[in-house]
Amino acid sequence: MRILCVLLSLMTSQIVLAETWVCRHDSPEREDLTFMPQADGTVAWQHQKLGSLDPLALIVNSDGLLTMATQRVNIMYSRFFHLDKFSGRMGETTFRASTLRRLEEKDPELNWNMVTTLWQCELKEASTK
Repeated sequence: MRILCVLLSLMTSQIVLAETWVCRHDSPEREDLTFMPQADGTVAWQHQKLGSLDPLALIVNSDGLLTMATQRVNIMYSRFFHLDKFSGRMGETTFRASTLRRLEEKDPELNWNMVTTLWQCELKEASTK
């Protein structure tokens, strides 16, 4: 029984590591993003031109949702990504210090398109499952 549990957990870990999402934006100005959940509770991610970036914190990785966020408090901004695995749609929310101030002040002119960006993602299965 223990051997079966160990084998199942190893197989599950390999499947999680093999999950790779490639996300594209309609705007040609935005480069593709690639996300790969890791077994250590982080998400490795790459920008098409900038390459590998600091790992994101894995918040939720269920059958239907992948949620991740920047790990360190950054004076410039905080980013959150919510990927609906069923539709492939991902919302990226970036909170910059100036936006947080405007939220706090309840600025009626706040443009939410400056805060949230929508992406279309596709699951790329690795051949080593």
